[in-house]
Amino acid sequence: MVTAALPVEGGQPSVRTGPSPSRARRTSAQWAVDGLLFVVALLVWASYLDPLQGGAGGVPDWFLPWDVAMGLVACGAMWWTRSHPLAVGLVVFVPAALSASAAVAVVVVVYRMAAYLRPRASVPLVAVYLAAAIPYHALFPIPGVDWASYVLVISLLHLLALSFGLLTRSRRLVLEGLRAEAARERALAAARLEGARRGERERIAREMHDVLAHRVSLLSMHAGALEYRTAGESPPTLDEVRAAATVIRHNAHLAVEELRQVLVVLRDPAAGTAPAAGSAALPERPQPLLRDVPRLVDEARGAGQRVTAQLDLDPLADLPDNVQRTVYRTVQEGLTNARKHAVGAVVTVTVGPADEQVYVAVVNPLPVGVTASEIPGAGAGLTGLSERVRLDGGRFEHGVRDGEFRLAAHLPLERA
Repeated sequence: MVTAALPVEGGQPSVRTGPSPSRARRTSAQWAVDGLLFVVALLVWASYLDPLQGGAGGVPDWFLPWDVAMGLVACGAMWWTRSHPLAVGLVVFVPAALSASAAVAVVVVVYRMAAYLRPRASVPLVAVYLAAAIPYHALFPIPGVDWASYVLVISLLHLLALSFGLLTRSRRLVLEGLRAEAARERALAAARLEGARRGERERIAREMHDVLAHRVSLLSMHAGALEYRTAGESPPTLDEVRAAATVIRHNAHLAVEELRQVLVVLRDPAAGTAPAAGSAALPERPQPLLRDVPRLVDEARGAGQRVTAQLDLDPLADLPDNVQRTVYRTVQEGLTNARKHAVGAVVTVTVGPADEQVYVAVVNPLPVGVTASEIPGAGAGLTGLSERVRLDGGRFEHGVRDGEFRLAAHLPLERA
């Protein structure tokens, strides 16, 4: 039988995204709440041990020992309602139907069943509890209480305990869902950040490769030519050595300057021209565009490379800057590869509109026999160039065809 008021738990419910709440270890707040409820339940149970009451609450003397025994079992079982609500609910079923001294313990058990069991299990159990508690008034009538009042009070207590338990369960599940969603969002944000960092590292590596590979290949060609001349029968004059050293120094300076500019643009695309405190002010070099392709060809010719250029740049002057840079990098990569792998070969550079697209091609014949490269290549430049062309919505191809190595890109002819 249930005759006590509904206890309300204090503190926050234990919300964990890992183990089930019913199996989670108690928090300090839960220990305090459970201890308080246990003390209240024991005080109500102990009140039935007072011999002065003589059949407290309508319980006859002959049944009182059984009543207090079942009440003690119910009070002790309260400690396991968080971890084993179903088992405790089954154990406390008989005291709930026949023991008045188990009143507080029964209310707590009903509440915990609703809070920790699924509704499809807790609601039928509470209904069985209520059906078993109603006949108690016929066995041991409570003085001064009629049938209607008893049924109303018992029903309200069971329904209130069930409602508060379901509310606590819903609140806990909402908090668990919010925490799980926050954890997923943090994981997704971390993955996006890592992807952005990886993409930025790849972009920096690609830009650095494009700049350094071109300049270093020029340095290698000039240094190789100087080495060849000094090893021949007619050594170069002092003026020729000075001119070669000047070219090497100039290209080394340009390599450092272009690398610095690439890093400045990659770190902050809106970076101004003001130098950092304590650093020397170097002239800002804009990112290469289509108008810089002739200069690139002239540099290759100046380094001794045999280049034939077919450039039709005027119809492409209003292309977006990113497409213009891709055209420039394609020509740069093709000339660099030809210098490394086809020394002395005639290189044909073609840039112009074709079939509503921008066509860029660098073609050179394969060297006769096996030629070792002066600068080993790992294919990083071709991989980065392929990604650059794909990001611009174009198509990239490279390989050997009819005894020639062909590097070509087809880019969309979109106006800025």
